[in-house]
Amino acid sequence: MGAEMLPRDYRIRSQQMTAVYVAVGVGLPGIALSVLNLDDVPGAVKLVVMAAVLVLFGWLVWASKRCATSADLKGIRVRRFTGSRRLAWEDIQEIRAVRNPSAAMGQNQPTLISYAYDGEGRRVQLMYVDDNHVDVAREIAVIRAAWEELRGPDWAPDPQARGRMERQAVREGRVMKATFWGCGIFFVLFVIAMVVMVVST
Repeated sequence: MGAEMLPRDYRIRSQQMTAVYVAVGVGLPGIALSVLNLDDVPGAVKLVVMAAVLVLFGWLVWASKRCATSADLKGIRVRRFTGSRRLAWEDIQEIRAVRNPSAAMGQNQPTLISYAYDGEGRRVQLMYVDDNHVDVAREIAVIRAAWEELRGPDWAPDPQARGRMERQAVREGRVMKATFWGCGIFFVLFVIAMVVMVVST
């Protein structure tokens, strides 16, 4: 398993794209009616706001379809909402799957997401290589095998890049702990407030 498994292409699933269309179809008329029903707003301003909303929704649909991750014999290409990155195999320091720190913030958020780390240790999220779209363990194994085969016999890890990656991992761990404790404290305060309200009525 390695270069013979390439190319690989990861894009948004048709079911999720359908959900995007539905969200746009449901949200756009509601926003349009809200704007048109504003009595104190001049007609020209309403038109500008409507045009801006149409552009935003159109961009969201276009960007969702545009985003992708592909891996071929030259490396990994990631097309994001803004811009794209091409990482040659020899420039990649690491490829790994991690837990998504924002998984609890949305119903359809993936639990596992994936990153490639460039020559300076900066991470690049591999769009749609997550557990909402693929078997993450299998696909990361395929991509890593290709990387280990194609990065060249002279490849060696960069100590400075590795140091940056480890510092970033430590920071993320602290943020996740702070988020966990913050949610716990919020829940406790919410329960106390509800008890106080029940007792006082």
